[in-house]
Amino acid sequence: MFPLRPQDTLKILFVTSHWPLAPAYGAQQRVLHLARLLSRLGDLSFVIVPSEPEDAETARRTHKEFKISRVVRPLISNRANGLIQSISERIQHELDPAFMATDSYEVSDIDRAALLELIEQHDLIWVHTIRVANWFRLFRWPHSILDVDDLPSRRLLSEVQSNRNSVKRLLDCRRYLLWRRREKALLKRFDILTACSEEDAKYLQSPKRVYVLPNGAMALPERPRLDSSQARIGFIGNCTFEPNEDGIRWFIREVWPIIKRDIPQAQLRLVGRGSENELSRIGVDTVGLGWLEDPGDEIASWSAMIVPIRFGSGTRVKMAEGFARKCPVVATTIGAFGYAVESGREFLLGDSAADFASACVLLLKDPELRQALAETAHKSFLSQWEWDSFESTVRAAVQGVLKSAGPLAG
Repeated sequence: MFPLRPQDTLKILFVTSHWPLAPAYGAQQRVLHLARLLSRLGDLSFVIVPSEPEDAETARRTHKEFKISRVVRPLISNRANGLIQSISERIQHELDPAFMATDSYEVSDIDRAALLELIEQHDLIWVHTIRVANWFRLFRWPHSILDVDDLPSRRLLSEVQSNRNSVKRLLDCRRYLLWRRREKALLKRFDILTACSEEDAKYLQSPKRVYVLPNGAMALPERPRLDSSQARIGFIGNCTFEPNEDGIRWFIREVWPIIKRDIPQAQLRLVGRGSENELSRIGVDTVGLGWLEDPGDEIASWSAMIVPIRFGSGTRVKMAEGFARKCPVVATTIGAFGYAVESGREFLLGDSAADFASACVLLLKDPELRQALAETAHKSFLSQWEWDSFESTVRAAVQGVLKSAGPLAG
């Protein structure tokens, strides 16, 4: 199983900015399910570095399930205002792939020292995202796995391709090149990388040290699909997250009027943080429900789930959730990125406003097509994107670190 003496228990430290038992959203779900898989392999503890205050219930639930070794409150750095203090630092920022002051946050010297002590006490360090790793200004993470999740350069490249403003495109091109250089140094910093998709793994260009861990969902008890005489279309996700907010605004302003002309009774339902605010007021027959602890019955009333994402990186958990809940999905190419799916088989594709609207109207009018897509997608989900099925990949990634890490922590 692992190269451990019989009396040893593998000690795993998970470093992340997300509380694993926070109200559900994409990155939180990834952290939670990876943590549960890692807990099967050893003694797991967390260092949580939240950039926003958590509520008492989130902290209580997390402490109940997991051991929390330390909560680190990151500090706003001078670079939050774009300040780089010297010419040498500017040159380093532009040319040195080891430069780590890439974000608005950093941790205190005391918290960095505490992390280094915890690293010495653990056999395996699992770090969620480059961003969080850089907050600690630690270049080399010993016996470590970096869960890349979203690649900054791929997000910036998608923004370059979608932005019509030439000045903004040039700035994003520069930032893309900076991040691409930094990403090429990741395997000098970490022993193993995990990526969300085969495409991202190939992009990282080191097949022997990059493992694919898709964004998945848990298998759910089947709920009866409700007869959608109201012709409901739905979206689920954090609506304060820029790619989600942009996608919903685009859908409401450009796609929704086309659908309403064809199906006047159609209703748009938004679920997730921030959905109850201004977004729900910019389109007719749009209802913002906010965050729902259990959105199952709500989603069961939808004729289609939309993933209208136009820029970003990584993969969208909402695709897997739609498949898991047997809700037909309409998505853009970027919305469906990283999932081995085919339009007309597991989902319907629409990149232009007209094509996206046409796909939604087709699903609203054709219950047999809705059922066929949902059934095929659900079968693909069970074989490829159910979290429990990733245990062997997590185990292989951990073994890859332990084989090269040398002596275990004492």
